[in-house]
Amino acid sequence: MSLLRFHGGSANVRLDFSTNLNPMGTPGFVVDIVRNCTYGRYPDYNYTALRSTIAKAYGLNADEVVPVNGASEGLYASIAASSLMGIKRCATLSPNYGDSELAALCTLLGMRVDRCLMFDGLKCPVDKGSLIILSNPNNPTGTLLNRDSVVELASKAGLAIVDEAYINLSDDPTQTVIGIDEEGIVVVRSLTKELALPGLRLGFIWSKNARFVNIVKSMLPSWNVNSCAEAVGVAIHGEYWGQYTRFLEESRKAIRPLREFLARGLSELGFKVMESRANFILSEAPIKASELYERLLRRGIAVRVPVGFFGLSERHIRISVKPLPDEEELLRAIREVFEGG
Repeated sequence: MSLLRFHGGSANVRLDFSTNLNPMGTPGFVVDIVRNCTYGRYPDYNYTALRSTIAKAYGLNADEVVPVNGASEGLYASIAASSLMGIKRCATLSPNYGDSELAALCTLLGMRVDRCLMFDGLKCPVDKGSLIILSNPNNPTGTLLNRDSVVELASKAGLAIVDEAYINLSDDPTQTVIGIDEEGIVVVRSLTKELALPGLRLGFIWSKNARFVNIVKSMLPSWNVNSCAEAVGVAIHGEYWGQYTRFLEESRKAIRPLREFLARGLSELGFKVMESRANFILSEAPIKASELYERLLRRGIAVRVPVGFFGLSERHIRISVKPLPDEEELLRAIREVFEGG
């Protein structure tokens, strides 16, 4: 396994618990938008409609919104822009999505990398010359920080990049820091997870820091978001906003009992399960995660091992919430593994 570029997701398994997609699947109205999108033209060069509909939906200024090709592009571009703004230190609240590869990018850009473990609380030695990177809810733990804690931490740094890829699937999406009147906050959003559209890359960056936004815009390539992704973004933040928000509410209601069932089943099998408020669970297995991963993979089931995350043991494993029959099959398969089957 490559340390720097290892993520969940496998096309060769029956049940994929390694990616944290919405267990409700892709809503029908989004499928229709994709089927009817106009792919025989270039997207709008300035993404005027996309930026304005996102801004209107969240009560923002359109000039503060930058469409991106998924959260990964948003994170990479934000870190690079921070470096161009003269920031020399990079701290991550770990474990965190992209720990190893984002730290490698910071190093490549000449930034000193510091680690802060969220298990130790929000004690991170940052100052106005620092960039801090965190996810809320945290990936992989599922911990959801309240917005005041995020704002307080961000106020100590020069810039804070807050990855909110899963906040709409969390127990309380009102903990978002989008719209906070603080120039040091940068929010990266992804629609990939909540709409179960990993193949159609779409997200956006928001910040009130005009200098930061202008640097990001100048760095990104032309037409970084394709026309079908653009169509989805415009529609769900505009004409389909009501259906979109109702779908997210229904998804949150469905996720909680599924998460509780999965957590209870894992605990009964001897896992130490961390409390989660997102659509995935981090737990410590009775055996090495790599061994469990390989033995489940032979049964056509994928889970996420802790490669690339900082601060986790070799027994930690992340499992996404799925429909009940899939969770039942996973638990049966784990029991068979433990019984030597």
